[in-house]
Amino acid sequence: MNNRRVFYDESIWERFENRIKTWTYGLTHELLQNQVCSPFLFKFLILIELIQLLYYSIHPNLDFLFKTVWLEYFRNALQYFQVNYIIFNGGVNVLLIVMYISFGVQILMLLLLVIITFKLTSNKRKPSTFLTYCLKIFSLYGLLLNTILTIPIFNSFIATIFCNSDAPFSDGLECYAGLHFLHISLAIIGLILFLINVLYFGLLYAELNPSSPIPFASPQSKTQLVRQLIKIILPLYVTLDFNGEIAEVYISLLAAFYLLLLVQRYRSPPYYNKSVYGFIVVQEVLLFWASLVGVITAFLDLGAVDDIGLFYMILGMPLISLVYFQLLTFRQQQLLKTPIKSFKKETDIEIYINHLMDLIENREILQSRIILEGVLKLHLKNCGKPSENCVCQQLVADNLKDEETPQKLKRWYQLIKSIISDALDRYPKCPRLHLLNSYIHHEKLKNKFKALFELMITEENKPNLQEEFSIYRYKNLIEEEMIENDMRTSENKGVDVNIIVVFQNKFVNFLSSIEKSVTLHMEFWRELLEENPDIQKLQSLGSKITNTVESTSDFYKKLQEMNQNHIKCLQVYGNFLKDIVNDDVEGQRILEKAEYIQKSTAVNKLGLDQERQKYGENANTCIITCSGNYNNIGVVTNVNNEITRILGFSKSDIIGQNVNRIMPKVYADQHDQFMKNYLETSDSKVIGQERILLAQNKNNYLVPCTLMIKVLPNLDEGIQIVGFLKDIEPGSSYLRSEQEIDQEWHFIIINVNSQAILGITQSCYTRYGIPASLVYGNSTNTNEFTIDAIAPELVDIKNQDDLKSQGLVTTIDTSQLQQNFLLGRGESDDEMSLEEEENIYEPAQQVSQMQSKIGDSNLGQMLNQNHQYKETAVDLSQQVQNSKIEEAKSKKLQKQQRYKKYKIKAFVQDETEFGDQKIQIIRFYEVDENEEIKQQRSMEPAAEEAQQNQMKTVMKDEQQVQEDVNASEGESNLSGGSVNDDMRQLKDFKALISEKTEPKYIRILKRTVWFIMLLLIVLSALILGYRMSQSSDVQEGADAIYLSYMRHNIMADVNFYTRLLQMLGNSTYIADKHGYTTTTADTFIKANLSYLVDTLKVVQFDVIKARIKMEARMTGSSNLETYQVKFLLTSGEEKTYDNIFNDALFQIITSASSLRNSSAASFNGSVTTVDNTQKNFFYVMTNGLFVLRKGSENIAQRFFDFYSEEINDYQVTFFVIMGVGIFCLVVSAMILIPIVFQVHKTNNMVMSLFGIIPIQEIKELAAKCENYMQEFLEDKNEKKEMVDKEDKPPQPSVQPPEVEKTQNKDVFEMNNEEEDRSDKKKTQQQNGSNGSGQNVLQTGQPNSNAIHTSITAKPTENKATPSAFTQGATKNDQKQQQQQEQDKKENEEEIENLRSQKLLNSKDNNKSVVIVQFLIFALIFIAYFILDINLELIFLDNVQKVYDHLQYSSKRPISIKYNVYFTFEEVVTNKTQLEDSLDMRTEFQSKLYDNERNLFQSLTQSFPSQFDSYLSKFQAFTYNNLCTNDFSINNFVTDQTGCANVDSGLLTSGLKTAFVSVALSTNDMISYWKNTERTRIDLISTINNQTYHNKLHRLLYYISPACDYLTDQFMSGITDFLSYSDSIEQMKFSVYLVLMFAAFIFCWTPYLNNLSKQIWRTKGMLNMIPMDIIQKYPNLKQQFIGGEILQAVK
Repeated sequence: MNNRRVFYDESIWERFENRIKTWTYGLTHELLQNQVCSPFLFKFLILIELIQLLYYSIHPNLDFLFKTVWLEYFRNALQYFQVNYIIFNGGVNVLLIVMYISFGVQILMLLLLVIITFKLTSNKRKPSTFLTYCLKIFSLYGLLLNTILTIPIFNSFIATIFCNSDAPFSDGLECYAGLHFLHISLAIIGLILFLINVLYFGLLYAELNPSSPIPFASPQSKTQLVRQLIKIILPLYVTLDFNGEIAEVYISLLAAFYLLLLVQRYRSPPYYNKSVYGFIVVQEVLLFWASLVGVITAFLDLGAVDDIGLFYMILGMPLISLVYFQLLTFRQQQLLKTPIKSFKKETDIEIYINHLMDLIENREILQSRIILEGVLKLHLKNCGKPSENCVCQQLVADNLKDEETPQKLKRWYQLIKSIISDALDRYPKCPRLHLLNSYIHHEKLKNKFKALFELMITEENKPNLQEEFSIYRYKNLIEEEMIENDMRTSENKGVDVNIIVVFQNKFVNFLSSIEKSVTLHMEFWRELLEENPDIQKLQSLGSKITNTVESTSDFYKKLQEMNQNHIKCLQVYGNFLKDIVNDDVEGQRILEKAEYIQKSTAVNKLGLDQERQKYGENANTCIITCSGNYNNIGVVTNVNNEITRILGFSKSDIIGQNVNRIMPKVYADQHDQFMKNYLETSDSKVIGQERILLAQNKNNYLVPCTLMIKVLPNLDEGIQIVGFLKDIEPGSSYLRSEQEIDQEWHFIIINVNSQAILGITQSCYTRYGIPASLVYGNSTNTNEFTIDAIAPELVDIKNQDDLKSQGLVTTIDTSQLQQNFLLGRGESDDEMSLEEEENIYEPAQQVSQMQSKIGDSNLGQMLNQNHQYKETAVDLSQQVQNSKIEEAKSKKLQKQQRYKKYKIKAFVQDETEFGDQKIQIIRFYEVDENEEIKQQRSMEPAAEEAQQNQMKTVMKDEQQVQEDVNASEGESNLSGGSVNDDMRQLKDFKALISEKTEPKYIRILKRTVWFIMLLLIVLSALILGYRMSQSSDVQEGADAIYLSYMRHNIMADVNFYTRLLQMLGNSTYIADKHGYTTTTADTFIKANLSYLVDTLKVVQFDVIKARIKMEARMTGSSNLETYQVKFLLTSGEEKTYDNIFNDALFQIITSASSLRNSSAASFNGSVTTVDNTQKNFFYVMTNGLFVLRKGSENIAQRFFDFYSEEINDYQVTFFVIMGVGIFCLVVSAMILIPIVFQVHKTNNMVMSLFGIIPIQEIKELAAKCENYMQEFLEDKNEKKEMVDKEDKPPQPSVQPPEVEKTQNKDVFEMNNEEEDRSDKKKTQQQNGSNGSGQNVLQTGQPNSNAIHTSITAKPTENKATPSAFTQGATKNDQKQQQQQEQDKKENEEEIENLRSQKLLNSKDNNKSVVIVQFLIFALIFIAYFILDINLELIFLDNVQKVYDHLQYSSKRPISIKYNVYFTFEEVVTNKTQLEDSLDMRTEFQSKLYDNERNLFQSLTQSFPSQFDSYLSKFQAFTYNNLCTNDFSINNFVTDQTGCANVDSGLLTSGLKTAFVSVALSTNDMISYWKNTERTRIDLISTINNQTYHNKLHRLLYYISPACDYLTDQFMSGITDFLSYSDSIEQMKFSVYLVLMFAAFIFCWTPYLNNLSKQIWRTKGMLNMIPMDIIQKYPNLKQQFIGGEILQAVK
C-alpha cells in the first residue's frame, strides 16, 4: 500500500497469490459489511453450541458415568440438538439423507460464492438488492459455520466415508462397494468444501476493530481455531469408536482440550462486547467442568456406578465459573498496576489498552472513574514527557472539574495514544499495536491520515493473515468514508477526482501502447529498407504490430467507456489509425468527432459547468499525483503532458522527484513539512479550495497558476494527493478587476527582511530585462542583487498598508541593471540570443520543408518539368530571410531599450512568514507608457502582417501547383474506366481483412481436432467398455469351467456314498471295523449323501445357466446331445433309453434323494422282484459312473474349449478397434498438415507483397511514423532540446564569401543536373517501357532526393539558369557527371531488385517442423494404442494360463476320486470297470499322473500378483505338512489331529506324496483282491481291510477338501485379478482423458492460438499497406484483388 509495486518484478506465483488475497479480503469485507448478527442472536447461537458440545461430555458411550433418571432426561433433551443421535438411531437412510443435505448446502454455498464473485467484479458501483441478499445469506452461513453447523455437517460426511458394517449408522449399507463409492465420492467433495469454508471463516471472518458494532468483534486469538478443532474431533471420535472402547482416553483428552481453551482464553484479550464475552466464558467453563467430572468419575470413582458425580457437576458449575471470572478480574487489575514500559508481552499491552478503553467509555460509572483516576496518577508518576507530548497533566486538571466534555474524551484517547507510543518504543515492529493505534486515531481522534500511516507501518512489519485482512478492511472503510465525504462536500461537485486520475493513468498506458506500436511500425519499414532484410524479423515485427494495434484498440475502447469526449484521446487515436494503421475511414471519423467536440465546447463554453470546464476531460489542466505515504511524502507518481506546456518540464523530469521541484525555493523548502502536518492532523485549509500561486518552470521563471488540491479517495497505492494545476490565461478574471482589464501583470517574490528577490515571472525578463539567472539562488545571505536596487519603495515599511489594500504606485528602475549586474552574464549589447538566430532561418526552413514534402509526393514529375517554380521558391526564400534579418535587428534594438524607468502599480498578492523570513508575492502592472514604445508596439502588428502575407503568397503558389497536379491526375484517371471498380474491390478487401471473425482455417482446425478428440474418447470408452465386458466374460468362463468340473466331482462322491449305503445294507460294509455302529454309519452316510445331492442340484442349475449364456454367444445353433441311459425294470431286466443329459442327471438326483430315505434292508430286495431302492441304486451307479460322468466331462471340456477360443476372438476385435484409431489419427494428420501448410504459405505470400513496394514509398511510410512520433508522442520540450543540439541552423553572417560562392556553384550544378535527370525520365516515360510492373514503377518514380537537395540548399544562393551552367562547364565534365549519376542509379536499382527478389522468393522453412510436430502428436496416441494392444495381449495370455491351471486344478480331485472309486467298484462287483474297452481304474490313474504333470508344468509360468496368495498356499499344501493348514470348506472342518494320524502321518508330507500314495494303494488293493478266492468273505475282508479301504477313505476325506480349497482360492485369485484389471483400465482411461484434455489445453490450444495469431498477423500486415500505394502500382493491386491473397483471406 505504501509504494507502487512494480508489476514485472513479481513472479507468477506472487501475482497469483496477491490476486487471491485481494479477492478473498474483498469478499470477507463485503460479508462483514452485510452481516446480520445481533448480540442476542450471537448469544442464542452460543447457547445451542453449548448444548451440542455438552452432549459429547455425557455421551451414552461413557457408560462409566453416573446413572440416574435425570441424566437420561437431560440426555434425551440434548439429543434433539444432535445430528449424531439422529444418524445413530435412524440408520443408513437417515445418514444418507443428512449427508446429501450437507452436500447440497456446500454446493449451494459454492454457487452463491460464484454469483457473489461475478456480481462484485462486474458491478463496481452500489451493489444491487440481489447481491446484498446473497452477501447476507453467505455471511449468515459463515456465522452458523463458526458456531452450530460444524458438528452436524462434519459428522454426516465422516460417517459416510468411514463406513463400518458393525456400526449402527451403517447397518444395511454395503460398505466400499457398489453405490457406496458414489456416496463416498460426494462425501469427500463435500468434506473438502466444508473444510475450506471452516478454515476460511475461522481465519478471516473476524473483526479486530474495538469500535465495531459486530458482536463477535475481538482482538486476535487462537481460541476460535481451538474451538473448531474440538468440534471436528468430537464427531470423528464418536464415528470411529462407536462402541466406546476408548471412552476413558476420550474424556481425558476432551478435558485437556477444554483446559487448553480456558488457558488460551485467559491469555488472550477479551471480546469487545462484554456481555458476549461473559456468555462465552461461562460456556467454556461449563464444558470444562462437565468433562473434568467425567475424568474424575472414570479414574477415581472405581466402585459401582452411582449418581454422586451428577451432584458434583451441578454444584460445581457456578462455583468454577465464579472462580474463573475472579481470575480474569485479577489479571486486569494487575495489568492496570503495571507501568507500560514494564510489560513483557504484547498481548498484555493489548489487554491493558482494551480494558482502559472500556473504562473510558463507561467513565460515568463511579467504579470506572475511580480506576481511571488511579491509572492516570500512576501514569503521571512514571511519565517524563513534556506537556505537548502527553496530555496526562491536562487530564489531571480536567478531573478537578465534574463536567464531561468532548474535549475531555478526546484527551483520554490522546493519553491512550501516548501509552501506545511508549509501547511501540518497546515493541516497534508489533503489528497488532500499530493496528490498534490506527483504530484509535481514526475512530476516536478523527485523524484518518495518521491512521493510514499506522496501517502502512503495520503492513511493513510482516503481519499475519488476520492482520493483513484487517489492514485491507480498515483501509476500505476509510476509503469509503473519504468518498462519502467527498460527495457530501459542496466544492467541486461536478469533478470526480477519482475518475479523472484513473482516466489519466489509463491514458498514459494508452499513449505507451501507441508509442510501442508506432515504434514497431518504424522498425518494420526500416528493416524493409535494408539491403538484405531479415524475413524472420519482419514476421516477428508483423506479429507484434498486430498485437499492439489490437491492444491499443482495447485501451481506446476502455477510455471511451470512461469518457467519450476526450479530445486529445480522439485526436491521437484518429491520427494513429489514419497515418500508421492506414484505416482512413475510421481515423477520419474519429478526427471529425474530435473536431466537432472541440467546436461545440468553444461555442457552448459559457453554458457549461465552470468546474467541469476547468478540470473536466478537455481542460488544459496539469494533473499531478504525488504520494502521501510516510516513507516518500511528496514524490510525484504520475503527471500528464500538460506539465510540458505550462512549465516546460518533461514527464521524466518530474515523475519520481519531489513535487517541490516545480515550486520557488522558499516554498519548496517548507512544502514537505506542510504535507506532514496535514497528514498528521488531517486539518488543512487548502484541500478542495482553488487558489492562486506561482509555480516555477524549467527555466526558473515563475508562472502564475491556479491550483486545487484533492485527496484521491482510492487507497490502492496508499495516500495519493492530486493537484490540478492550470496556468492563468490572458484575459482571465483571476487577477484583473474591471478597471485593470487591459493591463499586463508581472510577479515577483521578495524576502522583506533581506530584500532578496526569490523569483520572477518571465514577463519581468522580456519587459524589464531581469533574467532568472540573476535572482536564482538568492537567499537571506546574498545581497548582490536585491529589490532595493530596482524598486526600493516596495520594501519600505511605510508603503506596506498601501500594498496590501488599494495598491502602491511606484517606480521600477532597470536602467543600471545591464551595466551593474549583467556584464559577463551573457546579456551584453553585442550578443544575440540563439533563439533570435533560429528565427532568422525559420522561414527558409519552412519553405525548404514545404518543398521537400512536395518533392516527396506525386508532384515530383511536375516539379521536374516546371523549373520556373523552383526559381520562384528560391527567390521567395531569399526574400523571407532578408525580412527576418531586418526583424531581428529591430528586436535587438527594442531589447536594448528595455533598461529604463517604469511607473508601476503594485499589490501584495500573498504574504507568508517562515521563521525569521517574511515572504511577499508582489504583483504589478505599468500605469503609463511613453509614445515611442506605443509606436513600436503599433508597428509590431504591421510587421507580423507583412510576414503573414509573404507566407500566404507561398501557400498560394503551392496550392496552385497542387491544383495543376490534380488536374493532370484527373486527366490520367480518365484513361482507365475500371479505376472505380478496382477501388471498390480494394475497399471491400480492406473491410474483409479488418473483420473480427474467427478465421476459416482456425474453425476447420478446431472442428477437426474436436472430432479427433471425440473419436479418440469414443474409441477409448469403447475399449474400456470392451475390457469391462471382457473381464465379465472371463469371470463367466472361469465360473462355468469351475462348475462344470465340480459337477462330476460331486457325482463321484454321490456314487461312492450310494455304494457305501448299499454295502452297509447288505452287511458287506461292517461299521464296527470303521469305528461306527450300524446306526451311526447309516446316519453319517445318508447325511453326506443328502448334502451331496443338494449340492449337485445347485451346481446343476448353475451349469445350466452357464450353458445358456455360452450358447447365447455361440454363432451356430447347439443341439442337445442324447445319452443312452440304463434302467432296471421290476423284472430285473435292464432297459436302455435315449435321454438328454440334464434330464438324466436330474433323474440321478431324484434317485439318489430316494436312496437317502431307504432302509438298509431294502437294498437286499427279493429274488423275484426289484423294488424302487434297487432301481434307484442301479440307475445311480450304472449311469453315474459311466454315461453321465462321461457326458459331464464332455460338457466341461466344451466349456473350456469355447472360452479358450474366445480369447482369439478378443484379439481380433481389439486389433480392429486399434486399427480404426490409428487410421483415424493418420487421416487426421493428413488433413491438418495441409491446412497448416496453407497458413504458412499465405504468410509468405503476404511477405512477398512488400517486395513489390518501391523503396521511396517505404521511406515515406517510415517518415510518417517519425512525424507521428514527433507530433503526438514525443515530449515537446525534449523535441526542442534535440533541435537545439542537433539541428542548429547555419550562420551565413560569419561565413567567408568564398565558401558561399562555392556553395552557390554546387547548387547550380545540382539544379541543372536534376534537370537532365528529369528530362531523361520524361523521355523514358514517353517511350512507355513495357517491363515488369515492379520495374516500371521503380523507374517511373521521380528522384525526390535530388529535388529535396535543390530545394533545401542555402537560401542565400543566387538564381541560375541552364545557360549559365553550359557556359561554366565543358562537355567532358557534363558527360562524366551524367555517367556517375547513371552508375549510381543503376547501383540503387540493383540493390532494390535484390531486396525485392528476396522478399518475393521467401519460402516457408517450417514445413519440416510442422510435420515433426504433428507426427510426434500422432505418434504419442499411436504409442498409446500400441501399448494398449500389448497390455491386451498380456492380459489374454494371463487369462489363457488361468483357464489352463483352473482346468488342471479342477481335475485333480476328480482323477484321484474316480481312481479310488473304480477300484472299489472292481472289488465289489468283481469285474473290471470297462468303458470303451478301457479299464477305468487304470485310465483315471493315468489321468491323475498326466494332470499332476500338467498342473506343475503350468506353475512354472508367471502368474499375476493377485495369485501370490494361492501360489504360496499351493506350495504349502503340496510340499509341507497339510495338517497344519486350515482348509475348511463347505461342511468340512479341518481336524489337525485326525489328519496327522492318517496312515502314520502320510499327509504331513504334503499333497504330492499323498497323491502318489493313493495311486499305489489302489494298485495294492486290486492286487490283494485278485490274490484271494474272491468270495463274499474275501470281499468283506477286502472292503473292511484297514490297510486299504480305511486308508484310502481317510486319505480322500482330507485330500478332496484340500484340493477343493485350493481351487476355491484360485477362483478368488481370478476375481481379484479381474477386479485389478478393471481398476487398471478405469485408471488408465481416466489418465488418458486427463492427458488428452491436458494436451488439448496446454499443447493444441496454444498452438492453435499461435496459428491464429499468425493469421491475424497476416491480415494486420496486409492492413499496413496503404490504399493509395495499392492503387498506384498495378502489379500490387493485381495481387490484392485478383491473386491468391484475396482467396486466402476469403
